[in-house]
Amino acid sequence: MKISHSSSRTIALAGSLLVLPTATVLVLAQGSCPRIIASLFPKGASIRSGQYLARDMGVGDGSADLSFENPSCVRARYSARINLAVKYYGGETAVLIKSAESPYGTIDRDADKEQFITNATRELAQTRMTPQRETVGIGEIVYVERKSECPPEGPATYAARVGPMIVPNVKLKGVAWTDHANLQVTLDGQISVDRAKAAVAEVFANLQKADFSKAR
Repeated sequence: MKISHSSSRTIALAGSLLVLPTATVLVLAQGSCPRIIASLFPKGASIRSGQYLARDMGVGDGSADLSFENPSCVRARYSARINLAVKYYGGETAVLIKSAESPYGTIDRDADKEQFITNATRELAQTRMTPQRETVGIGEIVYVERKSECPPEGPATYAARVGPMIVPNVKLKGVAWTDHANLQVTLDGQISVDRAKAAVAEVFANLQKADFSKAR
């Protein structure tokens, strides 16, 4: 069987990536977050951590908290944790992504996205709630939602209630691809579905604007 030069190059490159090069630049968050990772979070997020390994195949991750006030719960603030993981295929590693320019690429973006959603749906189904799947911007998400009661602030507040005060809780997983970057996101905490989807939509939009080729 004849193997084209492009095909053999892709296979060889895939094998070489199994061994990480020693001459890489690792940017760790020590009281701060690398700019490229920070740029992915939605506005108003309280960034907790972040790191980015800058090279042809760059990898990074980060986490942040999203806080909001629930009008049903007096003077109570709630938060959800959002976690990001990103891979950037630049330089010669770009040939790994299957495309018209790289037909022998080993990474099919559509298949990868579908597999992520399948696994996420199976995981969220273990909550005994029915996962909901939606397209958000350039990505796909799957999530479950449950309700819980606001914690009472004292006997007087508790006695004054006419009915239960409800706090929404969301577990969400999502994935998005650009031409050269893949991002996976998880969001978990006391937040409404609408707010959670808006936050993830902003993350996906930020991914489209991010220039990983200039990240240091």
